[in-house]
Amino acid sequence: MVKGRIIEKTMATEAAKLLLLGFVLLCSAILSAKGTETPIDTAFYAHYPYIRFVSDADIAEMTDEQFHAIAAKVAFAINKAEPAAGSQILTELQGSVLPRINEDSLELAYMIVRGAASPDGPYANNKALGERRAKWLFDFIRQQLRFPVNEKKFRLDSEAEDYRTLAFLMRQANDKDYGFVKALCDSILPNGDIANLKSALQTTQDGQLWKRLNKEYFHHLRTARIVLFFKKYEGEKMEVAPIAQPIQVVERPKVEPTEPVMPVVEPIAPAEPPLADTLARREVLAIKTNLLFYGVYMPGYNRWCPIPNVAVEYYPKKGHFTFGASFDMPWWQDYDAHKYFQIRNYQLETRYYLKAHRPHESHETYETHRTNGTYKAPAYAGWYLQGYVHGGVFGICFDADRGWVGEGYGGGIGAGYVMPVSRNGHWRLEFGLQAGFFRCKYDPYQYENPVDPSYQDNLYYYKWNLEPSLFKKRQYRWNWIGPTRIGVTLSYDLLYKRIQKRGVSFKSKERRAEP
Repeated sequence: MVKGRIIEKTMATEAAKLLLLGFVLLCSAILSAKGTETPIDTAFYAHYPYIRFVSDADIAEMTDEQFHAIAAKVAFAINKAEPAAGSQILTELQGSVLPRINEDSLELAYMIVRGAASPDGPYANNKALGERRAKWLFDFIRQQLRFPVNEKKFRLDSEAEDYRTLAFLMRQANDKDYGFVKALCDSILPNGDIANLKSALQTTQDGQLWKRLNKEYFHHLRTARIVLFFKKYEGEKMEVAPIAQPIQVVERPKVEPTEPVMPVVEPIAPAEPPLADTLARREVLAIKTNLLFYGVYMPGYNRWCPIPNVAVEYYPKKGHFTFGASFDMPWWQDYDAHKYFQIRNYQLETRYYLKAHRPHESHETYETHRTNGTYKAPAYAGWYLQGYVHGGVFGICFDADRGWVGEGYGGGIGAGYVMPVSRNGHWRLEFGLQAGFFRCKYDPYQYENPVDPSYQDNLYYYKWNLEPSLFKKRQYRWNWIGPTRIGVTLSYDLLYKRIQKRGVSFKSKERRAEP
């Protein structure tokens, strides 16, 4: 009996041990299964090098070359802050990549977005354009993701004038001028003197290098590029996918312009593209003539008396104001009929154009407008207000007994509208009206002696019958307040100033840069 009890006790002990071992193995299996991560389909993401997997401790900056090697690039049209419809990268992101990211429950850990503009425009405009392109792409990504984005965990950059990428593209293309451009960038960019770098590139090879860069590379710089770093949501661990080259923390110098080039504020809403100051020349002086003056009929004189007239207008580099002068000189005479219509009138004026003068456009923008027929005059155009002063001398005679000679002066205000009438905008038509005052001093005169009509010497005399010693010139006054001039004026840009070189030239000596 004792032996049977011992055996029974031993079997119970072994059974308890087996149960305990089974329980331990079950718990271990459960814990092991709980700790197993669902693997990510790395084969799918391998097709998209701009998607990286990291943990919080792995986020670091990339070198420029690493960034450009893997970043997704979204292209933009010139002076546009939204990409055109049908962008391949945006279709790829929206159609397959980001939906798969949401399906795999991935959280955006970090993002590098870099918006850029090409150098063929004013610096301030390019800076605003680069920032808006980067912001647009960031908002696009954020709206497509399932989990909220922590805005503190991204880097939003803009390159106002992306010379580093320009040098990178030139190196990839084995460009013969790569060494020169790279040396310029390395020596000038760290000092932030973008205006000096731009000027050096524009004047090299008599401007031919800049034109070639514009044609071959600038359209590749109007982009926003992005690299996305993801991790498992709620902090679950994930294997880090290695980058082709080790990531290095690089201190990228902050480039700020020491002197902005022709500041132009880019409007927030899409608007007419500002035009960039990259032509080889700009308008300086226009010559013009009032067409209505050539159809003047003079009452009293009783004939058509065209009034030869010429005017010039000086265009400053930018702003609202221009300055001009004009000269009118009808010099008609018929001695036998005692008819004279002789005037010399000089006028000085300044104009205020309601729309500020736009800096001069790039060749690419000019060709776009010229091709689709929407080109607008690069110089001052549209509505304007005017202030003027004028003075002159006159001699008018209708017959042997009615003549007047004197001098006058006046001033006033005016308004008008200027519109281009040629494809290139150099021919323009103006419609204007002036009003003000005119005050003159004059004396009447007649043919032959007024005191003794019998004495004839075929000369003209002042109409004065009193004692000759009492005579004083300009005893009469005439004042006028009202319209003083109406004009339909044809103008032509005559003189140009070279932007890349000193000096002024006629239009016939210059040509627009050919593509």
